[in-house]
Amino acid sequence: MKKMMLLVMLFVATHSFAQANKTDVIKLVELSGEVQEFYNIADEISKQLSVNNRESFKKDMEPLIAKQKKNLIAYYSQNLSQNEVENLIEFYQSPLAKKFMMIKQNYATVLSNKSEAFKAEIQGIIMKYMM
Repeated sequence: MKKMMLLVMLFVATHSFAQANKTDVIKLVELSGEVQEFYNIADEISKQLSVNNRESFKKDMEPLIAKQKKNLIAYYSQNLSQNEVENLIEFYQSPLAKKFMMIKQNYATVLSNKSEAFKAEIQGIIMKYMM
């Protein structure tokens, strides 16, 4: 009886700390929009370059973004259980999450449009401390 109880406890402990399925984690990462944020950052940075260099810059960024995606997948795989990943996927597929993602993207666009004014304000504060 003790052996049976030990086996049951071992089974439960093993499965409660199991890593999430990599395929599902990839789906979660794609649904969450986190990889798209890396592309958005690259796009913002590319705007500071000459028009001739933008496409080359974006091409050079691809391996770095792929590496970040791989790191993100590995991190989530190690730190989330399969059940948690499935719950997050379900959330990101819900109407509420889709609305949230749309609002978040719209805010990023608004923020991007106002970023020049924000940068000018920051520059003013920096200059205050440099003199």
